[in-house]
Formats: sequence, structure tokens, C-alpha cells
Amino acid sequence: MIALFGTLIGLATVASIIALVMRIGPASVPLASSAPAVTALADAPAAAPAATTKKQRTKLPGPWRIADARAEAATRVLEGKVGTSSFLKAIEEAGIDKKEAYRVFNALKELKNLDKCDKTDTFLALVDRASSRVKAFEYVVTKEEVYQSKEGPNGELATLRLDFKIERARVSGSFVVDGDIDGSAEKGGLERGMSAVLAKALDGHMGLDQLDRGDVVRVVAQEVTVLGEFSRYAGLEALEIRKGDGKEKPFRLYFHRGQSERGYYDDKGRSPYEGGWRKPVKDAPITSHFNPKRMHPVLKKVMPHTGTDFGAPSGAPVGASSYGTVSFIGPAGPSGNLVKVEHPGGIETGYAHLSRFAEGLKVGDKVKRLQLVGYVGSTGRSTGPHLHFTAKKNGEFFDAETLNLDGMRVIGKDERDAFAKGRQQYDELLDAIALPQPLAETPKAAPSAESAKQDDDFATGGPEPTPAASPAPAADKAAPPKGGNPVYLTDKDLLKSQGASDDGEVAE
Repeated sequence: MIALFGTLIGLATVASIIALVMRIGPASVPLASSAPAVTALADAPAAAPAATTKKQRTKLPGPWRIADARAEAATRVLEGKVGTSSFLKAIEEAGIDKKEAYRVFNALKELKNLDKCDKTDTFLALVDRASSRVKAFEYVVTKEEVYQSKEGPNGELATLRLDFKIERARVSGSFVVDGDIDGSAEKGGLERGMSAVLAKALDGHMGLDQLDRGDVVRVVAQEVTVLGEFSRYAGLEALEIRKGDGKEKPFRLYFHRGQSERGYYDDKGRSPYEGGWRKPVKDAPITSHFNPKRMHPVLKKVMPHTGTDFGAPSGAPVGASSYGTVSFIGPAGPSGNLVKVEHPGGIETGYAHLSRFAEGLKVGDKVKRLQLVGYVGSTGRSTGPHLHFTAKKNGEFFDAETLNLDGMRVIGKDERDAFAKGRQQYDELLDAIALPQPLAETPKAAPSAESAKQDDDFATGGPEPTPAASPAPAADKAAPPKGGNPVYLTDKDLLKSQGASDDGEVAE
């Protein structure tokens, strides 16, 4: 009996354990499912960085302004911009009576030269509704420079330059490039207006169009505030650019103001030399060098490449590399629309494949360094928009790059110690700026059947795809420039109009 009873208890215990396991089993054992697996957090694409909050600012009380009187029933506010008109004409066009316009002119002329107005200057006038008499007038050059005329008890307009609390302060920050520079800077907590000072600092070193999506910019800047509110960036003291792919060393620039030299220098103490020969297209990359044994991309035979090609979109302005005299302008066979400039020392430069010429330009005109001579195009024997830039010495072609285009100068020995000290201080400031979050990766579109076919053609040595026609710039649709210069001509038309030699230059 005891043995039987013990056996029954053992069986009951085993049954209880089995029941307990069956109850908890479904919750702990994973079931097969058709749902996709959850991507691990470390493998998920980075989310778009949230916009950084801008610096909080408090507006300070200031002098009375015409804008404060907008709600007054007895007066009205007129406003406008000088534009291309004279001062008197501009304010009359805004609705001020001629007699009152002269009254305002006489009141302002003691403090402001109204014969030299900038087209961006603006103005406001407080005018009495019943008599059309000007009670107050403001001439605004910038947020910092405002002239105000206000009628006193004697009926005369008394004028003064408004006194604002203007402050300049050092600020720093960073942003990741995602579209336009000002918008990207704003997302990083900085103010709009960054693009202008950034372009000025980079001038001669690189162009803003060389910044790609995902590149990171860190800046030490000077800002100007008026009555506590942001007015403008006065300039950059230092900057760093990190390429988004991380394949290049970060690029840094520093502003140096020394006893004899000033400007933006890189970490090796180099700055663009602005006194010599310049690139005809600002910041344009070189896409093809001078090569006496070049295989011609169109004719598929060995032909000398007598110049330097600069890659640029159609319509980009082209300037004279240095001062000189225009010696030729017109169609030039395979060179398309061509301008030639003679320079001192027996040097002549050429600017080929232009879409059009600078309006009114003619042979014999004197041109200054970087003065506009035409616009990038693809006329003549060309595979796409670019500038073919040539140089001759006493009638013989030579490599234009030997002119040291946009050459760099090294900071003088007497300034190097001061520069090194300033660079060290700026490096510490740049290193202290937090880097922004990277952008989310943009999914790559699947290649189309046509592009895949073109890729196969290149891989197998097949035919080169026909380049898409570049849209003509708006100005190109205008009437031809003075003197009958063509805007666009085909190779056939150009060859008919003037013979050409095999090197692409006008046949003598």
C-alpha cells in the first residue's frame, strides 16, 4: 500500500511539472513568423539631424522709428527702394509730391550724398493724409546706417543719423551642408548670411559649389547686432571644411591681419595671389590640360590640345585673365565663338566655345583683369559646355597653366611667427566646436535601361552617348550683341563663315 501510494504521488508531481512547462512555453519560445526581422539599431540609417535652436536674443529699446506710426489714422507710411532711379525720382514714384521731395532732399543732403545712392538703399516716409506734407522721412542704407528727418515745431525737417546700440561679438558654430548654405547654417543654429562671408573667405581657395551634401563646416565668425538683434556677419576669423565621405583631410583657413600682410591663409600659410594671371572662370576646375599629343574626343585622331579646358555650366561668366586689348571677336570655326586678348610681353590669350560675347565688346577695347568678355558655351567643335583657354607667346602656343593662374603666395618670413601663434589659437577654437549629426543617406535611384545601355557601351568600347543639349541661359535668348556677333552657331555654319586650321584656331 505504501509503495502504491508513493507511486501515485510521484506521477501527480510529474504531471504538475509538465502542465507548468506547457503554460509558460509559448511565451518564451519564439514562433515562426512571416513578419520582417527588426533591423538592429546600429545598422539603421541615421535620422536627419534636428535643427539646432538659434541663439536667443532680446531686442533693446531704441529711437523712435517711422514704423512705430503705422497705426496713426491721420498719416500714412510710404516706402520704396532707390533702384536704378535717382533719389528724387525714386521718392516721387513712391507717392511723395514733387515739392515735398525737394524738401526732403534739402534736409538730407547735409548728412548724406544723395547723388551716390546705392540701388539697394530703401526709404520710408510718414505723410499727412490731409495735406500730403512729409512729417518724417527715413533713408536706410543698412540696419546700422539710418538717416532720419523729422518735422519740428517750426515746421522744418531736422536730420540726424540715428544712434543705435551696435555691438560686434565672436560667435562659433557648425552645420552640415544640405541644400543652400544659408538654409543649412540656419538649421545648425546660425543666422542667414553665412554664404556671403563664407564665399569671401574661400575666394581663390575653392568655391561654394565645391561643397557637397553631407560636408561639415565649422566656423569662428564675427556678428554684428543692432539693438540686440542680428544684423549681419562681419566676416569669418577661421573655418574648417570636412568632406562628408571622410576621405580627405579637413581643410582649414585662418584670417591673418599682420603688419604688412592680411587675408585668408591655409594651414601652410598660403593665400591666393591676386596680382597676377587669373582663371578666366572663377573657381572652375581644369578638365583637360595642354597636350601636344592629345587624342581628339570628337575627331578620334591625335591632334594637339593647344589650351586648357575649364569645366563650367553654360552661361557662366568668362573674364580676361589679365589686362590687355581685344584683338579678335567673332566665329572661329571649331573654336566656336572666340575672343582673343593681347597682353604686354607678346602674350595673347584666347577664350573659345563661348555661348555669347559681353555686350558691346569689340576689337580694340581695353579690358581689365577679370573684366567680362563672354559666357561659357558649347559652340564650335565641342562635346559640351566648357571654356577652352589658350595662350600664345609671339604667335606660338604654350601651356597657359605656366602663367601661374590664381597662384598662391606664401606668407612673408616676418609674419610667420605671428601667423603660427594665431593659427594655434584658432585651432583650439575650431576643435572645441561640436560636430553636427550626419545626414541620412539618400537612396540611390535604380539605373534606367538607357543609362545601363550607355554604361555597357563605355565598357565594351562602343559608341559614346550623345550629350544632352544644355539649356540656353535666359540672356542667350536675347537679340545678338551689337556688331552682329552670333549667339549660337552650328559647326557647319561656323565652317562656312570662316576657315579654320586643325588645331582649332582661326586660319590666318
